[in-house]
Amino acid sequence: MKRQSLAIGAGIAVAAFAVATWASPHWQLYRMFSAVEARDAAALSRYVDYPALRESVKRQVMQRLGADGGPEAAGANPFASFGRAMALAVIDPVVDAAVSPAGVAAMLEAGDIRVQPEPQAAPPSGDAPREKLNYGLSYRNWNQVLVERADGGGLAFVLERHGLWRWKLAGVELREE
Repeated sequence: MKRQSLAIGAGIAVAAFAVATWASPHWQLYRMFSAVEARDAAALSRYVDYPALRESVKRQVMQRLGADGGPEAAGANPFASFGRAMALAVIDPVVDAAVSPAGVAAMLEAGDIRVQPEPQAAPPSGDAPREKLNYGLSYRNWNQVLVERADGGGLAFVLERHGLWRWKLAGVELREE
């Protein structure tokens, strides 16, 4: 009898651990959006890996502009490295502005990259508040999940595992237009 209760207890513990591990990115995403709604930049910053996110946004924008060629592109065209340097000089300040606590909050609210968050005016008393976007979450692998808008538009956000149950926003994927 004692063995059976021990086996049941172990089974429940393993099931609880599996459910908590599976649900952890959902919970983290909920906490991120709660911080956005509360306009709490400090709380939101706990869930963002800013250096990784900046690098991801720069890489995505450079690819979109066609300035992501590596050394092979520089060898084919002597002006390629100059063009890449000029593109980086222009893109760096824009990305730094977009990947700030206010910029990340605006990205999560709009589901798209915004350099300046739109001013939040109080809605008129007769109008309903702005509708929230619906997001879906899917695992890519053990350490990475993809958060996409339910309508398939805008950005896809990449959350990476930091520890067993903590996740941080570490990248974005621009959708094809």
